[in-house]
Amino acid sequence: MKGFEAIPELLRRGGTTTVFSMVGNTNVPWIGHGLKTGALRLVKTRHEETAVNAAEGYSRSRGEIPVCSVTQGPGFANALNGLVSATRTHVPMLFVVGESPATKVKTTMNIDQRALSDIAGAGFHHVAEVSQLAGQFGAALAAARWNGCPQVVSIADGVLTAEVELPADEPAEGTAEVADPAAVESTVDLLASARRPLIVAGQGALLAGCEAELAELATLTGAQTGTTLRANWFFAGREGNLGLCGNWAPALVRKALAEVDVVFAVGASLNTWTTGDRQVFPAARFVRCDVDPATVPAGADPEVSLFGDAKTVVRAVLDAWRARGFTEPKPVVARPTVAEVQESVRAVDVGHDPARGLDLREVFTAFDEHLPAGRVVVTDAGRSLKTLPTLVRAESARQWLIGNSFGSIGRGLGIAIGAAAARPADPVVLFCGDGGFMMAAQDLDAVRLNGLSLTVVVTNDEQLGAEAKYIDQYDLPAEMIRQTLPDVAHLAAAFGGTGRVVRTREELAEAAADSRPGLTLLDVRIDPVIDCAAALK
Repeated sequence: MKGFEAIPELLRRGGTTTVFSMVGNTNVPWIGHGLKTGALRLVKTRHEETAVNAAEGYSRSRGEIPVCSVTQGPGFANALNGLVSATRTHVPMLFVVGESPATKVKTTMNIDQRALSDIAGAGFHHVAEVSQLAGQFGAALAAARWNGCPQVVSIADGVLTAEVELPADEPAEGTAEVADPAAVESTVDLLASARRPLIVAGQGALLAGCEAELAELATLTGAQTGTTLRANWFFAGREGNLGLCGNWAPALVRKALAEVDVVFAVGASLNTWTTGDRQVFPAARFVRCDVDPATVPAGADPEVSLFGDAKTVVRAVLDAWRARGFTEPKPVVARPTVAEVQESVRAVDVGHDPARGLDLREVFTAFDEHLPAGRVVVTDAGRSLKTLPTLVRAESARQWLIGNSFGSIGRGLGIAIGAAAARPADPVVLFCGDGGFMMAAQDLDAVRLNGLSLTVVVTNDEQLGAEAKYIDQYDLPAEMIRQTLPDVAHLAAAFGGTGRVVRTREELAEAAADSRPGLTLLDVRIDPVIDCAAALK
């Protein structure tokens, strides 16, 4: 077979069959062949960065490794912001691109993609000759699964049209990682002696799929549970769950976290946002479980470190716990309930004036109450985000996707498109600001092109709200940050959907309860003056 025929087959063998792409000259042959044979599914986007963001949403909501593919040079450059963000979020995906600089073809579309991949922090695998095709794709898939990061696969000129004979399709034999016995015993010692233990799950725990193991360990040890932002609602519905930990935790939760004496962090980097520079856990001793020994916690000094796959490590801790005769569940310390935490955030007076628009907390609460079960909640970045993780619930961490890595607004729509492609039976809702929405609005057309269903809630303060603080600080004209949206009814109709403006509580309740297929675009006018993040303090 030819190289362009081999690529879909290699992806099929690896269980990677969904491709997000704005196609171009270097990927049309193999994507087209995959579609022709039924080996691949193509989700089309209108911009290369959206292809990466959508692949991220698919990966995080479905737990599978997707493919993102763009053309070389300018396509790669357009996708770079998404690639950096996906790398910082630790999203496993393959990013397939034609080589650049090109070695055989004359083109103006040259850029050093290997150097840019290194800067982004992504893995890089170059197929210089057709004989390397199977090996490099296999290495890229293995690396994506191991460290949960995007892997760039660069295809040299000539590989697509060269003859190749693929090796037999034999399943790879995995080698189970064995946790260090001494570190496991030290972990059991700390958990057994703790008065207020806490298990914190991060993105690594989600990637490892160790929900059942961590829930069992929490039950046996009497530990409360919590999550980082990337694993929000990992322990949804579990007794003893404090929810989101770290700088964005509400004051009522932070009060409980201050009493924790042992933190077992699984797949969480213990960065400064999670630990609040040690202010969130002032009296705690830390145990961390991480796949990569090179990862250095920036916000804590762990007393014990366990390295390896999170599921394997947690199972070893469970075995060691039982081996000591600890087989009966321990009682969980009393905690604030989810309802109590939510009410504590809503009750704070932040100076809202209904004449200026809706209180953002009212918006989140209305959708939390009316969205159907099984909803997938997606966010963009922006100043209005911080109360959303507490006020809008999900049934699992794969159904709550935050898009704020790298601090880049405008990524939420792509992530939501990927989630809608991954979970077509579930209602998907995106919360984004007006600035971030307009950065990616062209990809509303991806919803139409791919026959997806998506509700977009634009929390619209008609300004670049994050920059409002500089107007008074530097005595600047307020008009420079003012902006209005186009008519959302006409905009949504142009992309085959429906749209409306929401200004009152009555309109909000009606809009939140209106679940329909296809694209729904809501322009929700919020109070531009208040900062709802103050409700967390």
